[in-house]
Amino acid sequence: MSVEKLNGKWYIRGKIKLDDGGYYEYRQIARGCRGKKEAQEYERIFRKKYQDIQVSKNFKTFREISTEYLNSLTSQKKSTLRSYQDRLDYINSVFGDKHINLINKDMLQKFIKDLENKYSEEYVSKFYYIIRNVFEYAIINDQITVNPMRKVMRRVDKSTVKKEMNFWEPAEFERFLSVIDDAEHRAFFIFLYWMGVRKGEAYALQWKDIDFDTDTVKIYKTITNKTKGISWEITTPKTNNSNRNITMFKVVHDSLLQWKKECMQKFGFSEECFVFGFSRPLADNTAGRWKDHYINMVNANESNSENFIPLRRIRIHDFRHSHASYLINNMGKYNFSDFDIAKRLGHTVDMLHKTYAHQFKGKDKEIINSIENHSSSAVKTNDNVKIVPYAEELKMLKELYDAGILTESEFTAKKQQILGI
Repeated sequence: MSVEKLNGKWYIRGKIKLDDGGYYEYRQIARGCRGKKEAQEYERIFRKKYQDIQVSKNFKTFREISTEYLNSLTSQKKSTLRSYQDRLDYINSVFGDKHINLINKDMLQKFIKDLENKYSEEYVSKFYYIIRNVFEYAIINDQITVNPMRKVMRRVDKSTVKKEMNFWEPAEFERFLSVIDDAEHRAFFIFLYWMGVRKGEAYALQWKDIDFDTDTVKIYKTITNKTKGISWEITTPKTNNSNRNITMFKVVHDSLLQWKKECMQKFGFSEECFVFGFSRPLADNTAGRWKDHYINMVNANESNSENFIPLRRIRIHDFRHSHASYLINNMGKYNFSDFDIAKRLGHTVDMLHKTYAHQFKGKDKEIINSIENHSSSAVKTNDNVKIVPYAEELKMLKELYDAGILTESEFTAKKQQILGI
């Protein structure tokens, strides 16, 4: 290997021995080099890159590794795998043909930065984690030793306000319901609001799943529109906890029974028919269109009223949040706990507290304040206040939880034990 200057330009030339015993000869201009040392460094980098390329022929491409990774996820639902495949298709359009060992941190950082300039932080994170998982899979299978994604940084925009969880109070829902005359539409939204199910679970509901004698609904399946080549498919629910029997409020029972009577007049009716959609479930965006239509009707009808306040626009999933919020806010009035709410929604207690943390934080404070206020207004005997016996115990319990000595589930269980819930 050597460097030489010809006609004012630096060149590199030499031979690299190949695995088959032959040689690769090179002679090319050292672009951008002004002196001998720069030309020598240029040649060193050139040789290393060439040798890396030769070595990489023994490594699989990112597309090959990502396909193997996807095939290894045997316990994932079809809809989840479809989402992963869609993301990987996009990623493979950039990195698919590159050998896994030649993809470095700088390439990946540029890819993530380009995504951040187009999409939300939440959306970009989905790409970030699946790329990282593919490289972790490559490490496990001895293709590489270091995951380059570990040094790739994501932008944290502190000015971005996290989307608030929207929900309707019962009075707002009644405004919405007041303009709905269609029996199916009415039954559908009453079911969402007062049962707290996910949209896909409501779409998958069949008449055979409803027991009007016991006022219960069996939830054990959902509809997905993410299976490739199929417009819709019935699959298992989101989690194991999502398999559940839910008791109906009377308003749910009555609206569904009225709707069933109408359905029974249709040709081809059977217990196998879908509650919403009849012979096939509703299309994915149908509920959203219905919702927007009725919100517009409410606001148009009430716009001339004195002190008019527009009905808030919420998502279909926010009907579920509305139901959860209603139950949480009524925990103190009726004899049920956060465990009962979690079971009804198909959550674990920990997931329920995580999802609705701001509301549970308020309920804990409300319990303590209520007890302390009751204590301060207790009957006085010999000028001494007669303290409610468990007030101090609850305060101490809360201090243990705040200090991290008790877990959230331990705190909840002990609190319920003290209050006798």
